[in-house]
Amino acid sequence: MREVWLVETDKRPTAEEILKKDDLVSRQSIFLRSAGALGIEEDGFFIIIDGSDAALKKADELLKDLAKKYDEKEIVLHKFDETEAATSEAFGFIIGG
Repeated sequence: MREVWLVETDKRPTAEEILKKDDLVSRQSIFLRSAGALGIEEDGFFIIIDGSDAALKKADELLKDLAKKYDEKEIVLHKFDETEAATSEAFGFIIGG
């Protein structure tokens, strides 16, 4: 399961540190992407976590004062998946090229 939060730029380092220090959450796949890099007009960064329900619940608790769950997460996840696929294709071209 995946969840998306939006964090302000100045709070990003703190949010990232808190997530990485938690034993459960740090074992999940955690991605940070600037909103602009995904072509979304928001200020800040998206935190995308792919993990267990328990880990996502814990992440939500850890981020409660730093970030907010993003209502339009499907848009973010779609754009994120597109950029990851493009990166993989480019890397494959370089290696296989």
